[in-house]
Amino acid sequence: MKVANHVILTVLFTFGVIQACLCQSPCDPNGIHASCTDQNPYGITYASGTSGDASSFLGANSSLYGYGCLGSLPAPAYYYMKISSPGDLLIHIQQYDNTGTGLDVDFACWGPFNASSQQDFITKLCNGTYQLTGALSDYDWSTYTSHCPSYGYHDANDASTWGGYPIGNLVDCSYDASEEEWCYIPNAQIGQFYLLVLTNYSEELGTITFSNSGGTAKTDCSLLAPINNNGPLCEGETLELACENYQIGATYHWTGPNGWSANTQYVTIPNATVSMSGSYSCTMSYNGETDVQTTTVVINAQPTITITPPVANLCNGDNVTLTASGADTYVWNTGETTASITVTPSAESVYTVTGTTAAGCVGTNSAVAMSSDNIIYTLPDVVCEGSPITVQPNNPTSTYVWDNGSTGASINPDVTVSTLLTVTVTDANGCVGTASVTVNPKPNAGFEPDNYFVEIEDGSATINFIDQSEGADQWWWNFADSHSESNTSEEASPSHIYTYSGYYNVKQTVANEYNCRDSVTRLIRITSPFHLYIPSAFTPGKTDGLNDLFAPVGIGVSPENYEMVIYNQWGQIVFKTTELFAPWDGYFQGKLAPLGVYVYRLSLQNLDEEAKIFVGTVTLVK
Repeated sequence: MKVANHVILTVLFTFGVIQACLCQSPCDPNGIHASCTDQNPYGITYASGTSGDASSFLGANSSLYGYGCLGSLPAPAYYYMKISSPGDLLIHIQQYDNTGTGLDVDFACWGPFNASSQQDFITKLCNGTYQLTGALSDYDWSTYTSHCPSYGYHDANDASTWGGYPIGNLVDCSYDASEEEWCYIPNAQIGQFYLLVLTNYSEELGTITFSNSGGTAKTDCSLLAPINNNGPLCEGETLELACENYQIGATYHWTGPNGWSANTQYVTIPNATVSMSGSYSCTMSYNGETDVQTTTVVINAQPTITITPPVANLCNGDNVTLTASGADTYVWNTGETTASITVTPSAESVYTVTGTTAAGCVGTNSAVAMSSDNIIYTLPDVVCEGSPITVQPNNPTSTYVWDNGSTGASINPDVTVSTLLTVTVTDANGCVGTASVTVNPKPNAGFEPDNYFVEIEDGSATINFIDQSEGADQWWWNFADSHSESNTSEEASPSHIYTYSGYYNVKQTVANEYNCRDSVTRLIRITSPFHLYIPSAFTPGKTDGLNDLFAPVGIGVSPENYEMVIYNQWGQIVFKTTELFAPWDGYFQGKLAPLGVYVYRLSLQNLDEEAKIFVGTVTLVK
């Protein structure tokens, strides 16, 4: 909140002079007035009391015994002040008539009192909240002494120069027969109120002056302003409007921008906005008279602070310059006070700047700078040609460039000699890392059998395998022969003997000096022997036993799924059998079949369970 800016206006009903008062009490209408000891910006003068007695306020006994050091309380004038700067305060009080002739003035001063406003102070003073020390009926008269040192001398470090005061809340008191007095208030604090009762023994019309003649404390002269506000303010702060002329029974009516109005002496408006700027008027009505005063309110917009860049992703050890804009001065949470700062974060860090405009309005913003640890990229130490290579970690937002010209996180390089490959990885933050791998060439497996199709003869079949590999110096063979105890070999070009028919996937695996390997498989077939003879003619019905039956003969024929069917020329089945090699004797329906040509259809399987069909003719000869 800013220092209050008060408009110089005339106090209602005073017209620049606080009028002489016939008041007996500060609680009477127009019975007490604000004062200050510093330069008076409002041209206010302070009138002396001219009649009455303060005993009606201080108590009936005070008319008999006085109050504090004052033995009598004639023609009182009541003033109060509020501390605006802390410290000791020496007030020089003078009283003169209108010709400049001095009038005897005496005083008593009480405090400090805490109050939220002038109205609050006067209300508490009049409702008994504040109890004033110094009733002589309750204390020894000798306790209270006059205190009028020569030329107002007080030593802040020597309490013996203070005249024995303060006593309770009676801060100082003097009844010296002089037109001037000095009131000393030690250790005054901001916001405290003090009450002064000044007596005028002559009861002549006079003027009182207050001035600061020593100490560091100051009093708040804004209390003299007719109306004021606490601006200029910044948007979001609380606007306070005050009419400082409090009179019992007075009414107050405020108006302001955007149709705003209020009906209290003091107004508080939280969360002020720029639209509330402008002229505010207060109409005070008292004893049938009305006066209108105005004050100008200024509400400044809060600055919008921006930081460029708002987010910075850095590599470990890198720095970034953050630049704030939108205000006039800046304070960073690093302690720096320039618009731009250069930082080198070691981890994710938040940098907050507070910007202040020339009007004193404040805004904040933050930027985040993240330092990425240098990522360690890994590859296998050694791979063989033909094996896929993938960099870890593999991030799709990173770029990968290999020194062989390849790109991408994964490659499958071809080499002819042992080669060192290096990949350079750049991540999304521009951080760079590398990794390397040695790629060794691999051999090329290859072989040929001397025969892919071999029939078992005399219980076995031998195949020779001819090595055709390149770059190999080690060989491993698997002949896929589960029936053999010598199913493998490490020769370059081995042979193998098969004893069972079937299909065999023969595999060759080769390796080179780098232990890189390759393999290849070839399919070979081993078959059982198969031979079949089918006669073309026979002579049934003879008894010599020669060629009198028709039947195929052979080896390697399975008795399973065997069938022979013989048809005559009209398509009739004259013979059918499923018994292996069962003959037709030439008879049909109990009679020797006619001479002629017959068709046979022979279905069978060899011992390898391969189906075979033979169709032909046989001649029946008599």
